[in-house]
Amino acid sequence: MSSLAGEEIMLSQLLRAESIAVVGATPKEGKIGRMVLENLIRAGFKGRIYPVNPRYSEILGLKSYPSLTSIPGKVDIAVVAIPADMVPSVIDDAVAKDVGVVVVLSAGFSEAGRADLEEEIVRRARKGNVRIIGPNCAGISVPGIGLHASFEELFKPGSVALIGQSGAYLTALAELLSSRGVGVSFYASLGNRADVGEEELVEILVDHDDTRVIALYVEGLREGQGAKLLKVAKKVVVSKPIVVHKAGWSSAGARAALSHTGSLAGSYEVYKAAFKQAGLILVDDMDLMADVVEFLAWNNTLPRGIPVILTNSGGHGVTIADHLESLGVKVPPIPKELRDKVSKLLPPHAGLSNPIDMLAEGTPEKYGEILRLLLEDANVGSIIVIHNPPPMINALEVAKVIVNVWDEYNRSKPLISFFTGFNVGEAVRYLRDNNVPVALTHRGCAKAVASIYEYAEVIGRKTLTL
Repeated sequence: MSSLAGEEIMLSQLLRAESIAVVGATPKEGKIGRMVLENLIRAGFKGRIYPVNPRYSEILGLKSYPSLTSIPGKVDIAVVAIPADMVPSVIDDAVAKDVGVVVVLSAGFSEAGRADLEEEIVRRARKGNVRIIGPNCAGISVPGIGLHASFEELFKPGSVALIGQSGAYLTALAELLSSRGVGVSFYASLGNRADVGEEELVEILVDHDDTRVIALYVEGLREGQGAKLLKVAKKVVVSKPIVVHKAGWSSAGARAALSHTGSLAGSYEVYKAAFKQAGLILVDDMDLMADVVEFLAWNNTLPRGIPVILTNSGGHGVTIADHLESLGVKVPPIPKELRDKVSKLLPPHAGLSNPIDMLAEGTPEKYGEILRLLLEDANVGSIIVIHNPPPMINALEVAKVIVNVWDEYNRSKPLISFFTGFNVGEAVRYLRDNNVPVALTHRGCAKAVASIYEYAEVIGRKTLTL
């Protein structure tokens, strides 16, 4: 269990909020204040929703209030969607009302050359117990409780927490994961990150049952924040893997990060070394992030042996093996005893090293028989199943065998599939519908498998259910 300090206890209200106010709510179509209010209603938030706008007595069927301080009940979260110059007075009201967290969607702060205004809202929040997410952010979401305080589309509920400065990046990642059958447990767009940082939100997720994997998008970190993030990460990764995309590592990317959220990107090599030391899994693009997160979301065990590649195509197997070894994961030949068992199931010209190349003999039945051998062998730690269907093999039948056999063995070893070529769409959908991860590229497949070996090393190969 975590031991949260007072400010983190305040932030943990995000996970169990019972009331929320939308400052700047409006009945006008196309306005952010209306989008947020509509999304809270559509998401089915069970708590109290308070529109705040002095121009209206009712908005979307809900009683509207002229200010935060005029609301009769307790307010856990306030979402602010008004012009930047008006935000300081709302922060004063939040302090008077004892609001726990204020999410400032409004832009026009440090990213627009108004660092003074950003410093002012933080200074005013410090007069009370108010914490600020943003400004210049896309909001927050906790799908498990129907809380979607954002103008972005609703997210599929699931087990992955998404935290970062760019709301657009996180939303695109959520959509990409959703297409793979993976949903969101928590979403926080931090924008300029004037107050609340990634490390504080990571810490409140340590005991969040809905969250199994944490995905971070980082452009830069404030002075001193990096050390805090690494300290928190070392504690959290023991129970939940954290995957990080550190952007802004090129000179062009660093300039863009500064204009986007006012972040100084810092040295990428320093970040890489520090993240690795803390046990964070580092990726360098969104597609890799999706492959790694999908794999970690659906695998419940850690590897206790070597990776084994089972394929009907030597080229794909060799390429993934190359990528694995470039990532520091050795792909040794399979042990002789296992090789002897596999050889009895395949013709003499099949490949019996690692990858195991079944060639055209890779029928659904052969996939099932060899997959059972791999799941039973103590030397095998993880399994990569590749299928590039020849005309006479139905890819969907291979997919069904993978699901059935992996379930038969209670998913006792990490497994990822790589289906490519013609006529694999139905098979890929079937795999994902049954929570079997499917990598889209050779590199992504290898990085996903390497991530779980990295993670096992980080936590000292302790017995752990993710």
